[in-house]
Amino acid sequence: MAGRADSELLEDLLAREQRLLSAYEAALRRDAIEASLGETLRAHEREHVRALEGTLARAGRRNPRASVPSPDLTAALGDRDTFARYAMELEDTTVARYADAAANIRNPALRRPLGSIMACGSAHVVALKDALGIFLVN
Repeated sequence: MAGRADSELLEDLLAREQRLLSAYEAALRRDAIEASLGETLRAHEREHVRALEGTLARAGRRNPRASVPSPDLTAALGDRDTFARYAMELEDTTVARYADAAANIRNPALRRPLGSIMACGSAHVVALKDALGIFLVN
């Protein structure tokens, strides 16, 4: 991610957030996630998407759109455990991209909001682990 313009970094993050939002929406429609958890995670992703879209709009950039759902998502929607593992992987890779972006972003005013979204993504991983019965403390 080093050497990329701030807007390119934000566009990449927005596409990832849109992918997560789409995944939680699909999981809720297919009952592949407990409703309360899914609604909470979806609401967070909507806020992340709005924040990134607003930042890009202020910079005069067009918002990228998420692509067609992947076959992996379709397969993951079969049951709650499979979806939770799929969503954890998406969240983990997105958190890693936020860490890279925060380290490489040129506008220091963007570091705090990126860090906040990154922390929220990490909390999503914890919630998904909890849904799977994977507890961090014994």
